[in-house]
Amino acid sequence: AGVLDVNGQQVDLRDKHSWTMRLGEVETPELLEVLAVNAAAPFVLNGKLRALMEQTAAMGPGENADGAPGRAFVINVSAMEGKFYRYKTANHPHTNMAKAALNMMTATAAADYAASGIYMNAVDTGWINDENPLGTAARIAKQHSFQTPIDEEDAAARCVAPVLEGIDEMLRLGKDAPVPPFGKFFKDYRESEW
Repeated sequence: AGVLDVNGQQVDLRDKHSWTMRLGEVETPELLEVLAVNAAAPFVLNGKLRALMEQTAAMGPGENADGAPGRAFVINVSAMEGKFYRYKTANHPHTNMAKAALNMMTATAAADYAASGIYMNAVDTGWINDENPLGTAARIAKQHSFQTPIDEEDAAARCVAPVLEGIDEMLRLGKDAPVPPFGKFFKDYRESEW
């Protein structure tokens, strides 16, 4: 069973783990799991759910939106590690490449989806956990009273913000509402470069 954290997730008890490993240290199953979760699964879900999202967008917003077209949204949960411009250490190349792949899918598919009223973006959740191995993270937290600047609730709020803003504009402005952003990367509630 293993040790679970406050969120019921299994704790990685290794002294050196995924976040501190370099290219030759990451085992193949771990690489494939990271790619499956962060790139392949969103690719499959976005592709397979498109028809359903198109139906949602075609239904329209209801009678309170003054004739505005309907909208559907896709938020791909990304990270700063997937950005090419950002400085990289030699650590965790597999997570970097998985998020880069997710970002590329978002940038590639977003305009096509927007033509059907589906607005796809990527969002960085922000720094919500100390990625260090458990012993190191515990020592740092104790010595420096450290905790990450935001929590999971703030991370979730960042992810749903583009959706809520798009729906709010549609309901407030009706047919005069601007087209929601699509094909963008959001960090700290604002558009950021890829």
